[in-house]
Amino acid sequence: MHLQRLNPSCRLRPLLATLALAASLAACTTAQVRMPEGFAGHAMTYDVSGHSPRRFNEPLRFGPYSALEMVEGNTFSWAIPMSHAGLGHTSKPYAFTLVAINQPPVEVQCRVRTWTAGLGRVSKRLEVDLTGLAGPMMACGMQLDGGKPMPLELSRTGTKMQGKLASPWGTAYDVRSISHMEGTPVANTAPTGYEIVGPEGIVAVVDVLNAGRVHLDAQLDEERRIYFAAASAALLLLDPEIDG
Repeated sequence: MHLQRLNPSCRLRPLLATLALAASLAACTTAQVRMPEGFAGHAMTYDVSGHSPRRFNEPLRFGPYSALEMVEGNTFSWAIPMSHAGLGHTSKPYAFTLVAINQPPVEVQCRVRTWTAGLGRVSKRLEVDLTGLAGPMMACGMQLDGGKPMPLELSRTGTKMQGKLASPWGTAYDVRSISHMEGTPVANTAPTGYEIVGPEGIVAVVDVLNAGRVHLDAQLDEERRIYFAAASAALLLLDPEIDG
């Protein structure tokens, strides 16, 4: 029996056609984060204003929620250059108060910081992210109605972001980045959104693409919903590519 050897370009054509079709479909619609299966059916969805384009200290708004008293610090960077190695640090603080009519306010204070090391000569330097060794990339304190501040922390591992959100009612929630967009199987290198997950399942999805969207579980009571709305606002303001 004689077997015909396939040209490598022939094997690539179906894959290239699939990628081209995915890109074509994405181009025909506004890019959106891929929603976790089953969540969209019981979520309240709000378009965001003030996220993109972003203007310095501009309020962030979605649905009944407004992030006011916005204070954004400048991005501060420094680097220590050496012949074969270098150390760099970048940090940016921001703070706001999330409010809604007849709801308790949530005060939020955050700091985003990165540490990097450059190894080798300038022409062939390797950049190494050391942020994880120094603590979380994003650290926030969230205070519901003047109560005890609760931490929201997020760390970067490769292209993924993950962390924890504590709550005033004692439940801890996982915060994870999402890497996919609707309509395409190709993963993004930067987060397309974030999901907040607890024992009761997914409670919030934050879409950071384009103008942004926030999806909150409709089954939450109003106090919990404004708390997760505040966490969502903090995630919208996070720039995961901050590197100075």
